[in-house]
Amino acid sequence: MIRSAYIAAALVLGQVAPLAAQDTPRAYDFQERTRALAFDPARFFPERSEPAMAVRYLGDDYGFPVYAIAVRRGCTDADLGEARRTCGDRLIARMVRSPYEGKPPRARARGQRLFAMIAKSPPQSDDALLRSLDKAGLEWLEADIRKCPIAMAHLATGQDPRFSSVLNQTRQMPEIVLHADKISFEIGEYLMRSRYEGWLKPGSPGAWANDFAASLESCWKPSTALVPWRVVKR
Repeated sequence: MIRSAYIAAALVLGQVAPLAAQDTPRAYDFQERTRALAFDPARFFPERSEPAMAVRYLGDDYGFPVYAIAVRRGCTDADLGEARRTCGDRLIARMVRSPYEGKPPRARARGQRLFAMIAKSPPQSDDALLRSLDKAGLEWLEADIRKCPIAMAHLATGQDPRFSSVLNQTRQMPEIVLHADKISFEIGEYLMRSRYEGWLKPGSPGAWANDFAASLESCWKPSTALVPWRVVKR
């Protein structure tokens, strides 16, 4: 009888323990929420959720956020009155970039430093994270691409990148890349979108997009638009 009681108790505990584990709330992932709230190009132009071009650069396997860029064709919410009549052909770029004094040894160092800064007082909610991002010194920049000759020259090469290829028929081993920085790049026209997501492979659309970001470097100015992590998605 005693042995039966022990077995019954063990069965009950075995049933209760998994249920208790399921009820345990997940820890707040401030790193993923930082990427979602501050480095999502879809938040950069609230008047339109799908930008004409979107680039997001993440460093290493840990996804350290380096920068994100969105490009919008045409008018923005800031264009009023007479400006509304002449803004249809504009190309406006906006960028969020993790702060770093001087030139980082590798691009990923920007995101590493940002996460280290936030981790000093780890936020446990989006509200707390927003306050941390407000104080983090993130660069929030804007550029008129048509007034940036280097960027316009780079855009002229936009037909060169190959977004896909046939499956490898050579039976050669794939190229091995360790701890690579990763980039996502999406560009679209009417009824057409092309996307690349992967490592920063030379000659790839991702490398082209990173070169485009570099072509804008001398043309950035502080943006007066609402920072993306404070945008309320429509």
